[in-house]
Amino acid sequence: MRTRIIRRIGAAAIALVSLGGCAGSVSLDEPLEGTPWRLVQIDGQSVSGGANPQAEPRVQFDAGTQRMSGSGGCNAISGNYRRSGSVLRIGPVMSTRRACADAGFNALEARFVSVLESTSGYNIRGAQLTLMDARSMPLAVLEPGLRP
Repeated sequence: MRTRIIRRIGAAAIALVSLGGCAGSVSLDEPLEGTPWRLVQIDGQSVSGGANPQAEPRVQFDAGTQRMSGSGGCNAISGNYRRSGSVLRIGPVMSTRRACADAGFNALEARFVSVLESTSGYNIRGAQLTLMDARSMPLAVLEPGLRP
């Protein structure tokens, strides 16, 4: 009787250890490709799209075509990208040429495009994508958002 209880406790302990090992390998990070990313921070400054979420600068990466598409906030943007491990190269970025009603949007859009083209690497932690320069310094932070 006592031996049977000890065996059951041992089996339960082995099962818990095995399941614990599996839990460590499950990633809760959003995938780079297929996730619509919206800009929330650039150059350390918070960004708000205002009342219109369609006016938020955003991008989405397509693994099948190796293309990035989205919006700078006013104009549609797109370009090729290459990814290998944590290395990410984007560009050149093409943009439509609509005039934005707000000069602030023009400046933000120009900076966003510049950041995309300056990106050398990326990091995803949970639901945050950080674009980094060649020195691994953060350029911009994006979070999941609406589809471009």
